[in-house]
Amino acid sequence: MKKSVYYFLLIVLLGVFAYSVYRIGGYLLEKRRSEEMAATAAQFVHTPEPLETDPHELPEEEEQPLEVDFDALRQLNGDVVAWLYVPGTRINYPVVQGHDNNYYLYRLLDGTWNDNGTLFLDYRCRADFSDENSIIYGHHMRSGTMFATLTKYKDQSFYDEHPFLYLTTPTQKYRVDLFAGCIVEVDANIYQNEIPPECLAKYIGRSTFYPNHDIAAEGPILTLSTCSFEFENARYVVLGVLVPIS
Repeated sequence: MKKSVYYFLLIVLLGVFAYSVYRIGGYLLEKRRSEEMAATAAQFVHTPEPLETDPHELPEEEEQPLEVDFDALRQLNGDVVAWLYVPGTRINYPVVQGHDNNYYLYRLLDGTWNDNGTLFLDYRCRADFSDENSIIYGHHMRSGTMFATLTKYKDQSFYDEHPFLYLTTPTQKYRVDLFAGCIVEVDANIYQNEIPPECLAKYIGRSTFYPNHDIAAEGPILTLSTCSFEFENARYVVLGVLVPIS
């Protein structure tokens, strides 16, 4: 009887070990494929050298725009609508837009299944970012890729070093001046194309950081969203004003 119990436990432990190896191997393989796809896309983007300026100050409107070859990018995937870049961070990715908010949640640019997914614009938004509020979603990956960096904006010091980002589309370049970041519910009204002024004021009041320069928090606004873990289905959003680069 004791020997049969021993063999049963051994089989269970071997099964657990094999499953763990399978999951870890799958995670590492998907991570590598995601990084390779990001590197392939990055071949068509010129990222400028960091400016020798105070990171607490906003640059001039004509400074440091990315140069993106959208024709080449759309050879990879015709759904590409923009490129998002946060200087000094790992956020330097293409943005796609599908026919719903599910397809690119777990797919790479080439359409292959991958838990890392691809940054994507809400399917209800205009692809030229002309809505009052445009929303981009991305996963909070444990590896630090995709939108994991966003949650660092929960600290004022991180915002102080990264108060703006860049969004480049086929027709316009933008500097995005960040003015608020907060934890919200998955069904919060921030996930709408139009935000009532009183709701926007509520999010600003709950922000985890405060701008060190004057920003008029009015449209067009860009909202970046990722998972957070304060409660079930929590999300962390960062809001910024789209400032066209001349």
